[in-house]
Amino acid sequence: MSARPNLSFSRIPLAVWVFFGAFLIQFLVLQSIANTRYFLPESDDMKFYNDWALRIAGGQWSDGKAFYGMPGFAYALAAIYTLTGGYNHDYSPFLIGQFNAAMHALTATFIFLIGRRIFGSERRGLTLSLTAVAVWLALTPAQVFTAILMPTSWVICGYWGTAYFLLRTWQEGKPKQPFAWLLAGIATGLIASTVATILMLLPLAILCIALTSRGVKQRVIAVLAALAGAFAVSSAFSAAFDFSATRAITAAVALGSVGVLYSLQRDSIQTAIRAALLLAGVYLATSPVWLHNRIVGKDNVFLSAHDGLNFYVGNHAEANGYTKIPSTMSSSQEGMLRDSELIPQAEAGRAMKRSEISAYWKAKANAYIRDNPGDWLQLLGRKFANFWNIYQYDDLSIIKLLRDEGAVPPGFRFGFIAALGLAGLPFCWMRWPASRWIIGAVALHVFSLMPVFITERYRLAAAPGLILLGIGGLAILQESLASSKMGRVAISIAALVAAAAFCTLSRADAGWALDYYKAGIRATQTSMLAKAQGNPIASQAALERAQRNLETAYAYVNGNADLVFAMGNLWMEKGDPARAERCYLRAVAISASVNPARVHDGALTNLGMIAANRGAWAEAERYFLESLHFDPADAKTWFSLAEAREKSGNLTGAREAALRAQTLRPGHPDIEAIVRKLPAGNP
Repeated sequence: MSARPNLSFSRIPLAVWVFFGAFLIQFLVLQSIANTRYFLPESDDMKFYNDWALRIAGGQWSDGKAFYGMPGFAYALAAIYTLTGGYNHDYSPFLIGQFNAAMHALTATFIFLIGRRIFGSERRGLTLSLTAVAVWLALTPAQVFTAILMPTSWVICGYWGTAYFLLRTWQEGKPKQPFAWLLAGIATGLIASTVATILMLLPLAILCIALTSRGVKQRVIAVLAALAGAFAVSSAFSAAFDFSATRAITAAVALGSVGVLYSLQRDSIQTAIRAALLLAGVYLATSPVWLHNRIVGKDNVFLSAHDGLNFYVGNHAEANGYTKIPSTMSSSQEGMLRDSELIPQAEAGRAMKRSEISAYWKAKANAYIRDNPGDWLQLLGRKFANFWNIYQYDDLSIIKLLRDEGAVPPGFRFGFIAALGLAGLPFCWMRWPASRWIIGAVALHVFSLMPVFITERYRLAAAPGLILLGIGGLAILQESLASSKMGRVAISIAALVAAAAFCTLSRADAGWALDYYKAGIRATQTSMLAKAQGNPIASQAALERAQRNLETAYAYVNGNADLVFAMGNLWMEKGDPARAERCYLRAVAISASVNPARVHDGALTNLGMIAANRGAWAEAERYFLESLHFDPADAKTWFSLAEAREKSGNLTGAREAALRAQTLRPGHPDIEAIVRKLPAGNP
């Protein structure tokens, strides 16, 4: 008689239960958020990634230029949409939310596994590890950015999966097989094509290779060997990438240094090979990106050409350590990207490669740093303080929007765990040597953001490590209390107070009104949608929310053209064109005073619409033409110009404008109708 299989749940590893429990909790959060009007990717970076993915899925896999944005997430979305039968606006974002929930749960699993290796496998270590997981699952920014269509959860999972791999390798005390490091490099490269900050873990990986090399007794030689191997591969790649003789010579020198190390210590060559394979894996995994840029775009760009823009946004005269877009550029995501390409090309008077555009913005940032070293050092300090601060700089404002809807359960803010993590860091360093790898991972992530700026979703990748350090610090405090070691208790409490004071420094000036501004815009859009759906009560309620939010934003900052423009749109929706016109005129004046070469084209277009509504066709045409001077690719404005010219009797000019609109937006029913209405040969 055959034995019955043992189906006991006790045989399932606890880490598996952690994964499924974490997934279930995030899935419930996803259900709540998915029922709100802000879940669908209809604005900001969510729309940016989704639109990009839809173009790829539709066959437009490249625009023939180097990527101007990290392509990994967009191509992954396109693949998912294609494999699941195409994009469905009611279902596909929820499907991505489930993928994100799985990544979020896997991060919780890594937190648990790292905790067991730091705090030990006994009952106390288990309790501390599970507590860290619980804090992670109750962290509001993590819940929100996991639910929406963003790559945040993917990057965090990859970052801490790599950190766990390095910690485990170091604790085992023996070198991984070279093939394992090749796979680690491939995994790192795949994540880097989505968000490049994971590349900051490469120094930690090279250190791990050096410290676990068998037979290498002299640690200095081990570290040098690892660096030589990594440098050799990087130099060889650079030489092949841009066919530069200088790079080729550098590669030869790097390879020669490996040979020198080999003659000094035979086993050091194994260390160099492991480091070389790690870097080779990174370049191999990112090859679809840089080969596209090199072959299709004919441009020397490794991952994305928008790194120069990010560097400039983080380092200019108006920068405040957050995403402070210069006043000479549009404050919207789409508008800023458009301006970032138009401005340098207009200044140069020619079309530019995207690497040249990136170099243009890098040069402007470097000029600011060179000319203002004292201000720049203060800015660096501001960025560092911003990273830890309780102030929640959410550049999407999605957390506030969802909280207003009651869709997010009560939870922890990043600043809370940042204070605990800072306070616990020195105690964990001294008590648990394994925690030093986590401290290193957190420090490298902080360092990666210093050249650019701080946002909630950017700094969130440090949260798992800070949670572990904070839990460890509290555990040491509890032990000190239990053993009546009052000196340690006093030091721990002093560290907590100091960290809390540092993390709660006022940041009211930095956030000006971003949350209120974006909430006002989204509420205005909601009102328009509700009106179109025949729901006047919901439309009116949304308008009242929009007015409250925009007026609050205006109380913070009354000299921002985009904010005044948004207030104009609000008054238009409320049926008060006179007040709307005053807002649009003020938006035009503000933008012209900041940069006469970049007047607010949206305000000009809407002024033209108001003039057209009262039958002032010549005035409307003037506003439309002025708007098109600053944004000649706006099909809507060309269409409005065609209508204005038709009404004024200029049928030839109307047809010219209609044809321009048709070229920019082929197939649009309104545009096609006016083109048919204005056939060639009209007088």
